[in-house]
Amino acid sequence: MSINPVSRLRRSHPAEGETTHEGRHLQAVDTAEATHPPSHVPDPSSRFIRALAAQAFEAVEGTRSISQLGGSITFSAARLLAIQRQALSERRAIYGDQRSCAPSPGPLHLCRLPPRFAEASVAIHTGLRTYAVALRLEWSHSRWRATEIFVL
Repeated sequence: MSINPVSRLRRSHPAEGETTHEGRHLQAVDTAEATHPPSHVPDPSSRFIRALAAQAFEAVEGTRSISQLGGSITFSAARLLAIQRQALSERRAIYGDQRSCAPSPGPLHLCRLPPRFAEASVAIHTGLRTYAVALRLEWSHSRWRATEIFVL
């Protein structure tokens, strides 16, 4: 007997106000509110951007787990950090460089794009050199999240 996976996905949906088999009540959602951004989106705080840039630098350096940035970055941003981390670890293995650096966030430049987007760059100072971290932020679910992060 073969099981058709599509048939398991087809099921009738209870009407509004009915109870599902888990006992939860269904509620109608106004799609107009879900698709339109709020009229006023606040600027991302400089403290948040600097902290996120320093944490992203630490994640690429290998001193912080990428998963610790969880709610502040999207899955695609985490994937970008993992790629940068892998490239740096390969470079270090080839050259035998095992130095670690403590980041200190420096100057910040913020550019607001359409209401829900912002781009920022932060200088990250270490004892050896200065790095740049570029971030693209998106306002989603009433908070700012990084969709792209590059440590240069």
